[in-house]
Amino acid sequence: MKAVQQDMTSGSPMKIILSFTFPIFLGNVFQQFYNMADAVIVGKFVGTGALAAVGSTGTIMFLIYGFVVGMTAGFTVLTAQKFGAGDTDAMRKTVAGASVLSLIIGAVLTAAFMLLMKPWLELMNTPEDIFRDAYSYIMIISAGILAQMLYNLLASILRALGNSRVPLYFLILSALLNIVLDLVLIIFFHMGTAGAAVATVISQGVSGLLCLGYIVKAVPALRLRREDWHLSGSLLGIQLRIGIPMALQYSITAIGTMMVQSSLNILGSTLVAAFTAASKIEQVVT
Repeated sequence: MKAVQQDMTSGSPMKIILSFTFPIFLGNVFQQFYNMADAVIVGKFVGTGALAAVGSTGTIMFLIYGFVVGMTAGFTVLTAQKFGAGDTDAMRKTVAGASVLSLIIGAVLTAAFMLLMKPWLELMNTPEDIFRDAYSYIMIISAGILAQMLYNLLASILRALGNSRVPLYFLILSALLNIVLDLVLIIFFHMGTAGAAVATVISQGVSGLLCLGYIVKAVPALRLRREDWHLSGSLLGIQLRIGIPMALQYSITAIGTMMVQSSLNILGSTLVAAFTAASKIEQVVT
């Protein structure tokens, strides 16, 4: 355990806080690269219509990302508490509970987004000339919510043990993989916006599997036993009461940006593409 955890209770508080939070900050930056890379590559190699299509769904991706990150972070609050108390048996139960809840809610979110996506895009005034590409892109992203859930849950579990660096390493690898897959699927296989979405989902899935492999190999305290899956309703209830409010807190900003995007979409795909290009530059600068 010593090799994979950080003691947060001894040493310089400022140094400990910075060493733990800086990788999280960098991870949030690299999380933004997925949609940014998709927009840049499809804009360059497919065209302005494809750029507008990806950009018009960026707020929905932001909503999904915020909800998933907030929820998985909330589910693992108890994991950090039990780990800090030295109660590894209870800690494993919280991990099992977080896994079950994430699987169930992830499946529900996937079904809900995929069923409601078409009327949602219509409600957001998505221009007709980019509607098909936008729908194809965001439907594939929605189908891969569980892949995104896998990485963020396992990353949150590792952070609960004081390890914020390993999730960052795997996230950087997956961000680079996303760029490579974008280029391959778009340039060589001519898959357009759908190729960009497939690249994103595959990359997110790979980062999750890397985290899982690392946990299985290097963190024996997190190897769940059969009895760890015997979960109580009170445990799941506590995790839900923490996780759902955090999910809403992390995703609430996306609601405002979706309203802005809806107003922008009325102006047509050309202006949507221009706004998307400008916003990606702004993300890099700021």
